[in-house]
Amino acid sequence: MRYEMENKKKRRYREKYKKPEVLTAVCFLLPAVFMWIYWFFIPAVKSMRLSFYDYSFITPERTQFIGIQNFVRLFQDKAFLKALSHTFLMAAVVVVLIAVIAFLIAVLLDGNIKGKTFFRTTYYMPYVISSVAVSIFFMYFFIKDGIGTRLFTLFGFDNTTWFTSTKYALLLVIIIYVWQQIGFYMILYISGLQNISAELYEAGRIDGTNKAQSVWYITMPLVKPTTYLVITLGMINAFQIFDQIAAISKQSPLGSPAGSTSTVVTFLYQQSFSYMDMGYGSAAAMVLLAIIFLLSLVRMFISKEGE
Repeated sequence: MRYEMENKKKRRYREKYKKPEVLTAVCFLLPAVFMWIYWFFIPAVKSMRLSFYDYSFITPERTQFIGIQNFVRLFQDKAFLKALSHTFLMAAVVVVLIAVIAFLIAVLLDGNIKGKTFFRTTYYMPYVISSVAVSIFFMYFFIKDGIGTRLFTLFGFDNTTWFTSTKYALLLVIIIYVWQQIGFYMILYISGLQNISAELYEAGRIDGTNKAQSVWYITMPLVKPTTYLVITLGMINAFQIFDQIAAISKQSPLGSPAGSTSTVVTFLYQQSFSYMDMGYGSAAAMVLLAIIFLLSLVRMFISKEGE
């Protein structure tokens, strides 16, 4: 009897993983795997190794192993700590704004409204536009007496050029990034909403729930997996914001004005490629990797607890 059960399991396994299918899957996956190893895994390992060395592009012959001194130096560096605080602030604000706004837009565009395909395309279009082009547009939009600046003066903001202001430059980066990314996360939410059965909403209407109650008690709980995905992707991407900051800084050092838009990414870029201190820059990159990894683990743990 046991022998027959084992044979059945083997037959089911062979049927599930037929050789032609496995071979086809391997052929499609191998190029992507090789590219990932060559372009991402190997550089990451090299960067991890360099973080323990005093290494400069200018004088590579003077390379020496210094252990964790680069990491100790990082957490004694006020510029790095400032960049780290900006990174956490931006990530927190960006993730919340993206999750809330993308969800609300997706709910509105998932209903039976005229021209919803047009509106979906319109909201998604900024995502495929160059980040630098979008940033330049917003820079002109938020100059002194500009349309955006005048609009925000209604809420108590100063009438000033935002990208030259240490008070508003970081906020401008957040506005640009959120506006450009909303469309992508909206699509994720729409795909999640389409998996919800219409019968649940019909049952809710029979019980007397209005639209807002249906969203709160039916939609939100059932799109939790999508929300977890949005939070994870949003968090990882927010920690790596670079293009918008580089565009705003223009000919000035990255993180301008006066370091008000500096982040861990701009800090490691400057250390590695402006000052040629690749070991120190690699240490900053490893700190960023560790932060993203730990936050992803926390998010995963919370999502499992909620299931």
